[in-house]
Amino acid sequence: MEVLRPQLIRIDGRIYRKNPIQEQTYQHEEEDEDFCQGFVESAEEPCDGYEVVQTQQGFQCTVKAPSLLYKHIVGKRGDTKKKLEVETKTSISIPKPGQEGEIVISGQHRSGVISARTRIDVLLLTFRRKQPFTHFLAFFLNEVEVQERFLKFQEEVLEKCSMVSSKQNKTKKEEN
Repeated sequence: MEVLRPQLIRIDGRIYRKNPIQEQTYQHEEEDEDFCQGFVESAEEPCDGYEVVQTQQGFQCTVKAPSLLYKHIVGKRGDTKKKLEVETKTSISIPKPGQEGEIVISGQHRSGVISARTRIDVLLLTFRRKQPFTHFLAFFLNEVEVQERFLKFQEEVLEKCSMVSSKQNKTKKEEN
């Protein structure tokens, strides 16, 4: 596709430019892994926000993630997954490419399972941020209803802020 002559699409009398889809690959995944390791090691206590279930073999936790991100958790030749398993002393079960399902983390110690879960969450967050935007949202600001609701919102915010500032002014006056 030429930059000066893009493909144009007409919808309801408007003309839109169709941009090519660019898939970006990243060569330096190791840097992200080092970041994750430092992040987990710096945590004072493991987070109890995860649902860790005790089983006969130890502890187990599941992670819901899009199947497109599984490859980033597995890493090249399974290196990232192996490193996670060794460092957290857990077993990580990831569905095959193209299959939907949950990532299952199993281990003998609850802290290891939570640590693996935290590191997987950080990996997922990192790769989600690297993904390009897929949607664009637009709406008309010249609609009467939108303008009325904006004015109502503005009044509510000013009312709440003025209450806060008036309370602060009262406390300052009382202190003096």
